[in-house]
Amino acid sequence: MTDLFNKLDVIFSRYDSFIIMGHVNPDLDSFGASLALYQRLKSINKQCYIFLEHDCSEYSNLMNKAMCKVDSVNYINSKSNVDFSKMLLVILDVHQKNRLEYPNIMNSINDIIILDHHIKDPKYINNTKLTYINSNLSSMIELMTYYLDYCEIKINSNLATIMLAGLEIDTNNYNLKTTSRTYKAASILMEMGADINTKRELLKESKDEFIKRADYIKNSYIINNNVAICILPEISASETLAEVSDELLTFEDVEQSFTIAKLETGKTGVSARSLNNKDVLSVIKKLNGGGNKTNAATSTNQTIDEIINIIEKNTR
Repeated sequence: MTDLFNKLDVIFSRYDSFIIMGHVNPDLDSFGASLALYQRLKSINKQCYIFLEHDCSEYSNLMNKAMCKVDSVNYINSKSNVDFSKMLLVILDVHQKNRLEYPNIMNSINDIIILDHHIKDPKYINNTKLTYINSNLSSMIELMTYYLDYCEIKINSNLATIMLAGLEIDTNNYNLKTTSRTYKAASILMEMGADINTKRELLKESKDEFIKRADYIKNSYIINNNVAICILPEISASETLAEVSDELLTFEDVEQSFTIAKLETGKTGVSARSLNNKDVLSVIKKLNGGGNKTNAATSTNQTIDEIINIIEKNTR
């Protein structure tokens, strides 16, 4: 990774102002990695903003709690009075325009860097100053942890804790895409001051949320011997679908899980997870989605019956 970090430092030295942007409906991996890069850029006296289109109350409860634990961060959105064309846009944890927090920024930005850990989609953003997509990484936080360590950047306990929580969520508690480098990144974050008790508080959920998810899982069913299907009966957030799919993988004999629900956009969301090198991305690609072999998702105009039919035919 040293070559990558050297390239980043060279490019960063050429700019004065930066925008950091992740994917729509940001999670702790996207947000934690953005905060880490923000700290790096501030350490070399750069003007820097994290792009979040909405107030914290409009994001997930987990994001809301994480945002409340950080201060002295400059946020920006599409209504801000800033000339985007004079800034370098650093895109983290995504590489498709339609999945950006604010896709229209591409109409105003000239210079872009992409850092991602998902399998490269044919519809990736091109014409960048640098594109680094490594699907062998567990998360963007893994990459950013090593970058902070390489730069010898000191971060506070709250940021280290947010990053550790994001690392654990993206690996489903080190059950997915986890290597020795992932564990080493967790160790580095602990050395940087990540606090286990604060992390536990951050990741707590309400009793009602737990019971609701348990009810969803109770009504799941198995197809093709080891594929769990769960259809949520109400309009849900994409984060909820991901949580259910993660939990389905903890059950005996389940090697692939697919959670399906209507989203607020009117489309149908699908979240897929797998173990034992089962490839859920190949299924999700048939629904015009993306991700990696063990963690993929999409939103589609196809009906739930059509989606289930595709899953059944492609997981045998």
